[in-house]
Amino acid sequence: MTQLNTMDKIKERVQKLLNQAADREGTPEGDAFYDKAFELMASYGFDERDLGTKQVGDNISRKVFAFSGAYTDMQAYLLNSLVRGLHCVAFSAGTYRSTKVKQMTVFGAERHLDRVDLLFSLLNPQMIVLAKRVRAHPELGVSAVVARRSFMIGFASRVGERLRQAEKTVSDSSNGYAVALIDDAAKAEAARDAFAEEEGITLASSKSRRSMDADSYFQGVDAGNGSDIGQTRLRNRAALPR
Repeated sequence: MTQLNTMDKIKERVQKLLNQAADREGTPEGDAFYDKAFELMASYGFDERDLGTKQVGDNISRKVFAFSGAYTDMQAYLLNSLVRGLHCVAFSAGTYRSTKVKQMTVFGAERHLDRVDLLFSLLNPQMIVLAKRVRAHPELGVSAVVARRSFMIGFASRVGERLRQAEKTVSDSSNGYAVALIDDAAKAEAARDAFAEEEGITLASSKSRRSMDADSYFQGVDAGNGSDIGQTRLRNRAALPR
């Protein structure tokens, strides 16, 4: 079986699990389906890594993800959560004096980039669809845009946490694999820095000062978690600065 066919089969299985998780949002069953999806991705990464032989998937490469439609900043936020969870690094290109993000350039081992690409293609539309269900609370000064953006931050953050935990569980089973993952991340960072220097790009971090609604954020966490694990509800509080 070729690696491409293997990835196709993995994608089908992960897609099914994520769909089942979304259909059972807010239930223990949904929680279990999310766990299975991320555990499958982590196991695939481990199975494809031969610690004793240099492979094509070990090569450090880069991939550009272009964003379109609404909430491109939140799409970028989700992608970056996946990037950090899968031993890659990235930088994004935004629009001056705008929340829009044009694209994100991701660096990492090819096998990790494949998994980032796969998960983003599945989770990004799911996040957008779920966010559209979130409603404004004008009585609290919370607009639909603020509520939905807050939801997506919560969703992306929780998905990233779950993904990192799945990766850690697998890497803890093999010291050699854990070391290899650290090496992958270091090489990805070096590749990003070398590319930025060659292209004359100055890398800098940025922070958003937009408002965030706590209740909508925790709704997103619940959706990314697959079930409500009892987070404190803060609907009666005003929008919080981020």
